[in-house]
Amino acid sequence: MKALIISDIHSNVKTLESIRKAESDCDVIYCAGDLVDYGPFPREVIEWVHKNDAKCVRGNHDDIIIDLYRNGNSGHDVAEDEIKWAHYNARLLGEAEISFLESTPVYRTFKMDGYNYTMQHLYENYLTIDSLPKYDAFWAERNGRTIGAEENRRIIFGHTHRRCIHYLSDDSLWLNPGSVSYRRRDDPSKEAHYFTITDGKIAMKSLVYDRTPLLEAAQKLLLKEEEMKVAYFFFG
Repeated sequence: MKALIISDIHSNVKTLESIRKAESDCDVIYCAGDLVDYGPFPREVIEWVHKNDAKCVRGNHDDIIIDLYRNGNSGHDVAEDEIKWAHYNARLLGEAEISFLESTPVYRTFKMDGYNYTMQHLYENYLTIDSLPKYDAFWAERNGRTIGAEENRRIIFGHTHRRCIHYLSDDSLWLNPGSVSYRRRDDPSKEAHYFTITDGKIAMKSLVYDRTPLLEAAQKLLLKEEEMKVAYFFFG
């Protein structure tokens, strides 16, 4: 079994297309949230998720778009010189896409190749699980019981855009595939970051892809200046 583990897509369908081509032999796709916001192609990302039957959880930026659509007149309750990525994304989506985001669970549990997994977008803001007791408590809350370390526990988070594997014991770990779209500003790489898990073995992956369509799409938008700086920094 080969699984593709992605997170923090942020309306960037171009990176998804490139990753899927590079990992064409994957059997299943899991996404740790933030499908939309801060990118030009939210509808296309949701279409890609449906087409590829990706198993997703809902991220904080997904909630932002849902709220703008439901309570902000679909992103139109804002002055034209104050348009942010979120307003633009909410304007592009319709009832079907918003309902899909709303139906996406906050967390998922599943088994794969003898390992038990829990996937959730974030732990607590930007905090991380740094002790085994915290890990045990989180696992018990999400699974209804504490599975012993001998039963191979793995938690998947997104949110931080920082790729890592953190061991609390030999068989209790949490991992973050990073973002397929955005790096943190202290990371000069503009590659897509993700994981593959093949027969239980985790591999950290990076992929160079063509960002030109993203920058060109952003340049056509009437976003406020600070939002455009984000586009130029990451897609330029």
